Amino acid sequence: MNTISSQIRHTVLVLATLFSAACVAAPVLQEHIIKIDGKQRRYYHLSDVAVTNPGQTILLVSGSGCDDFATRLPLFFERYPAAANVYYLEKPGVIKNADGSKCSKEFQAEDKFDQRLSDHLKFIEQEPELKKMPVRSIAVLGFSEGGAVAPYLARDSKKIGWLVTAGSGGLKQSEEFLIFADRGVEPYAKPFSHDYFLHVYADIKKDGKSLRKEFFGHPYAYWSGRLFTDPLSVYASLDIPMVAAMGEKDESVPIESGHALRDYFLKHPEKDFQFVEFSGASHGLKTAERNGAQEFIAGLAGWFKGDKKAFELK
Repeated sequence: MNTISSQIRHTVLVLATLFSAACVAAPVLQEHIIKIDGKQRRYYHLSDVAVTNPGQTILLVSGSGCDDFATRLPLFFERYPAAANVYYLEKPGVIKNADGSKCSKEFQAEDKFDQRLSDHLKFIEQEPELKKMPVRSIAVLGFSEGGAVAPYLARDSKKIGWLVTAGSGGLKQSEEFLIFADRGVEPYAKPFSHDYFLHVYADIKKDGKSLRKEFFGHPYAYWSGRLFTDPLSVYASLDIPMVAAMGEKDESVPIESGHALRDYFLKHPEKDFQFVEFSGASHGLKTAERNGAQEFIAGLAGWFKGDKKAFELK
């Protein structure tokens, strides 16, 4: 009996260990290829391969620039308490392991707001697993510039059922730059100025297809589709759960832009919207003490299930 009991205890211990290991196993990032408009594109799938049932499907849209974001993607989900199931479409012309210091000609030519929107809509309809997804079953998560694209994806794809943004607000980017200039924030106020931006805006509207003329490190062709889009009007048209997070000390997008979203939806309580502001945090939702980006992503697991307190600091 003692031998049998010992064997049973040993078996239970082994099973418990294996079960625990499966539960804490890090999600795996897999690279795939897809053709969009006849061109091969890289995309990535971050998932818990040991889990039988996949978690909430998330389509992630990254911020601006030509750095290889895929190398950092898993870091954002290190504290995500559910099974990861994240899809990410790489921008055209991004070189593997690139740090973003020098962008390829292909990237420069394709780096336009409307192009990013179109590419992601086609990705949803062509990627084998996303193609099978029913209406309102995918969450779109946009970081920074991706947060400007994400509301349009939610508007234009019936498969999007949740909208999540971080480091992105409700004002036109042209207005955001003016807010920084009027606040005296460098370089928007010095060496640039409110009047300088108005002059450049007028020039971009006249020569919006130019790849030769540049402003803030991007060609006019990039800015013509980005500066004047009106995200608040798109948010207002949506009838899905929405959450937007910003750092109070965001150095790339003024917090006033986030407050524009917050204040609009305070007047429209019939909409399912939350605004999460990280006190003292940067554009990346970080402070010296907190990794707000990881906290925010971790909170999504509960928010997807309807928990309105999912983002409260534990």
